[in-house]
Amino acid sequence: MYNPTKIFVDGANPSVIRSLKLQINEDAEYGKCIQRYKSMKVDYAQNMRIVPINFAQMHKEMLSHTKMLLENGFIAINPRFTKLIVSLRTAVEQDGKLNKQVTSFNDVYDSFRLACHMFQFN
Repeated sequence: MYNPTKIFVDGANPSVIRSLKLQINEDAEYGKCIQRYKSMKVDYAQNMRIVPINFAQMHKEMLSHTKMLLENGFIAINPRFTKLIVSLRTAVEQDGKLNKQVTSFNDVYDSFRLACHMFQFN
């Protein structure tokens, strides 16, 4: 319905990733594609519409990136997104990781981090 240019998905759910890729006629064997792009020293995210993101490997980078975007005013949040606002206000970082035990609506925060992933700066 919306025809997005990129969809960032938690890499921990391969069945969802494959399903999304099949819906847009993208190669569902994304693991092989990622390896091929890496061997060619090409950023695979630039060549995929459905982009799996591995939170286990990128959680610290994603947390600091989101914090930088917010602190520098690159993102404005509509007040009607109350769960996101509560999540951001209660977010607690511990050793570079989001402490999900004390962060309210941590799944909303994870979605926000995925959405922010598209906005990269040199």
